[in-house]
Amino acid sequence: MKQVLFIALVFYTSCLFAQDECTLRLEPNTSSLQEKGIVKLSVTNTGNKKVKINKDFSAYRMQLIKITENSPNAGNKINYTADVDCFKDCIKSTVKLKPGQAFTYTIPVKETIQYTKLTNEHTYSFHLFFDLIDLTSEDCATYGLKDQEVIYRKVNHE
Repeated sequence: MKQVLFIALVFYTSCLFAQDECTLRLEPNTSSLQEKGIVKLSVTNTGNKKVKINKDFSAYRMQLIKITENSPNAGNKINYTADVDCFKDCIKSTVKLKPGQAFTYTIPVKETIQYTKLTNEHTYSFHLFFDLIDLTSEDCATYGLKDQEVIYRKVNHE
């Protein structure tokens, strides 16, 4: 009898904790980068509870890393990253995502820290780094970001 009660208690506890799972899938989309100068970051709640995420994603939180100029100075590297800290009220307004619901951030590349280091009419390859520290105040597991190389030719998008 004690064993059955113990097994039932373990099963109940595991079901109870499984209901509070917070998991977010992150998917960057660079299909509009060259034409419009924007990167879209889609956040999907794949967990089984509602989660609050920040309504805005600062362009400073997306950084261009491993920047290499492709032409005319092929191989010229730009190593300029910054540690951007938020000291007060980093999460101001939020959006509640229900399980299965997605929210997409539109991030202009010209507002990133590294954009001013790129020369007009030159082509670069780089990787995107998303600093997710201010995405949510909840303890969520995240997945889906892949370290992919992006090719970009700097032109004025205005």
